Amino acid sequence: MSHARKQPARPKHAKSSQRGPAGKSRGKVAITLRLDADRAIRLQAIAKGENRSLTNYVETVLLRDLSRHEEADRVITMYVAPGLPDKIRPEDVVRAAQESDAEYAERQALMMELWSIPHNA
Repeated sequence: MSHARKQPARPKHAKSSQRGPAGKSRGKVAITLRLDADRAIRLQAIAKGENRSLTNYVETVLLRDLSRHEEADRVITMYVAPGLPDKIRPEDVVRAAQESDAEYAERQALMMELWSIPHNA
């Protein structure tokens, strides 16, 4: 007499564990988010006003934030007008009104670094 083994029931979120090429996950992953009641009510009202579910609204806001972070990680292209010197001195950076010593030094350092990037880099 053969005994067939029953497979354990797959959890509802099992699709999120499907793997694509190179073992990368292709599905969505469920997360738990805890908010205080007042914030949850406010978010629900905003989501309703945008004709979205709360989950869809939260996902959209997170995607916007990720997009901002990705934008911040992009390369800065600096165009220098012809005839300008290849190098600048820290004192060439004009101090802004009400700029603290630390802010001015940080901006000078940034400008020096940007100006040190070789042409056609």
